[in-house]
Amino acid sequence: MDINKKEAKIKKLENSMVEIESTITIDELEKRRAKAVKNLGSEIKIDGFRTGNIPEDILIKKIGEMPLLNEMAELALSDIYPTIIIQNDIKAIGQPRIDILKMAPGNPVEFKITVAIMPEFKLPDYKKIAKKINNEKQEKIEVSEKEITDTITHIQKMNTPQPTPTKDEEGKEKVVVPELPEVNDEFVKKLGDFNDVADFRAKLVENIKKEKENKVSEAKKVKIIDTILEETKIELPEIISISEVDRMLAQTKADITRMGLQFDKYLEHIKKTEEEFRNELKPEAEKRAKIQLILDTIIKEENITPSEEDVKKSVEELLKQHPEAKEEQVTPYVQMVLSNQEVFKMFDEQK
Repeated sequence: MDINKKEAKIKKLENSMVEIESTITIDELEKRRAKAVKNLGSEIKIDGFRTGNIPEDILIKKIGEMPLLNEMAELALSDIYPTIIIQNDIKAIGQPRIDILKMAPGNPVEFKITVAIMPEFKLPDYKKIAKKINNEKQEKIEVSEKEITDTITHIQKMNTPQPTPTKDEEGKEKVVVPELPEVNDEFVKKLGDFNDVADFRAKLVENIKKEKENKVSEAKKVKIIDTILEETKIELPEIISISEVDRMLAQTKADITRMGLQFDKYLEHIKKTEEEFRNELKPEAEKRAKIQLILDTIIKEENITPSEEDVKKSVEELLKQHPEAKEEQVTPYVQMVLSNQEVFKMFDEQK
């Protein structure tokens, strides 16, 4: 089919949807008559004829003209739809809805297609946003004596035997709670690569401080992307929202299964139906989907591409952790994650 000659009326709708109206000409229908006859003939049995080799006149006599016309139209649309999409540079996603507006023997077929498209949106100056947030005054990160003491106490408890039930001299049951071990050189050396208590304490302070720095860094990343999202108007197609809810629900089910629980029992416990649970996921799902669309656009604008070496290494590590996964499914996910990391690295560099 000549892509330059297919006329279509294109109308943009709300929520990143597009409506396409066009016609299938009589010539376009007739070109597919033989295939339509063969397709329908393979589904019908008529005495005296082999399946798939029923003459057209006998077939029409059996099923009528309209089923044949409908099959011809479906075959034509399977070619015409992608032609219109390419011709009009429509970035369609998901399955289209096709409505036949007018169909009669000997006449062109009028149809309407409604399909979701990748949303078009304008990004704010994301580098300026990142720079402003990076330059905001931060409180000095310090480690208090209480934080050190609490952490040491937690480590002591983790290395203390569980309380054991026993009986006193009168034969009554009592629970003996072991004393916490003394924090001395001998104790800390058993915990890891520490020379003495002073070395242990210094490294503990360093680890607590590093953890607090990581939390501050993560909070900054969240603030940057949330600010970009607030300043970006995105009409999210329902299909993207549904897809992200499906993904989050599947992840939740997998997590619950790993805990040795059943999802339906979990729903009973929280007194919710699966539909109610899906509805609760929707706001977060829409936010995640919009953020990923923003990141994808930035990745494209900044020409960010992770190195083949980094992708290969990450794919291998992931496959070791999940042997059941397939490389062709893991690779796009890894590419997305590494590209996202490069975007946040770029944000961090805006000073």
